[in-house]
Amino acid sequence: MREKVKDLVYLDTERYMSLDSLRIFYWAIIIIPLIIAVLGFAAINKMGICLVSLFPLVSIVVWSLFYWIFVLKIQSKKTKKTFELRFLVNGISGLLLSSLFWIFYTSFNLVTDNPIFEFDFSLWILFFYILFSVTYIGLIVIGIHKGVYKKIHKKSHTPKAIAIDALLASILPIAGVSGMLTSKLLRAYASVSIQNIVATISFVLLIFIPALAHINFVQFYYCKKYGIDCDEDGNTTSPALERKPKEKKRLKKVKKTLHDKKKRIPLFIKILIGILCVPVAFFVILFIIGFIKAIIENI
Repeated sequence: MREKVKDLVYLDTERYMSLDSLRIFYWAIIIIPLIIAVLGFAAINKMGICLVSLFPLVSIVVWSLFYWIFVLKIQSKKTKKTFELRFLVNGISGLLLSSLFWIFYTSFNLVTDNPIFEFDFSLWILFFYILFSVTYIGLIVIGIHKGVYKKIHKKSHTPKAIAIDALLASILPIAGVSGMLTSKLLRAYASVSIQNIVATISFVLLIFIPALAHINFVQFYYCKKYGIDCDEDGNTTSPALERKPKEKKRLKKVKKTLHDKKKRIPLFIKILIGILCVPVAFFVILFIIGFIKAIIENI
């Protein structure tokens, strides 16, 4: 059984979220939490303070808190960067992504005057997500017992498999452009009901696709159960989850240089910079308030 488990564990051990990717990811998709926050302010403005109107704001704050606790826990020196940690990071990242899209979809439906579906539909999505996850994990376990992953593992190293992998990677940017074109065509020619159905299907797919990362939880479990503590090359750690000492040294040098420059800046220039920063900050605050107000008025 241990050999069968190894076939699953060694499927793709090199691809896992690095510490840098985890820290950058939140800021890369910051537009989604911001939109959810704006929807929350719109809901409060429209309904007053109640459970429904507070859902978007509270949920995105809780989600963000969980995300950064997760990142800080991973980057902590107390957390050993073991081999199996890479699977746990991948699995939790997929779970967080699914939950973010679910919050986004549910918040949008709660705020709009004509929701595509009621809140009950979001709860049904959660139910089917759990059902899908359990079924998916069950099929993975059955695949281990049937020796399916041994065949997959062998074929994944063939030139044909590598070529298909490269082709899929090249298609991803094109998929983004085709998605934008499809959206424009739907808005131009399709009815509102068709647009709503397509949007719902798209959101459901966005919620469910990251659930495929649940295979990492199975790999993590079997690594712990059978004591598989290294990859095929014998590496027992997850280097991409370690802090980069060179980067820290470089940052220290940059900070030291900036500190020295600050010392050389005359006092009257510092005062002038401070005076200029006040109207700039005031303009930025007014812009953000106006932006949120415009969105609220259009909802």
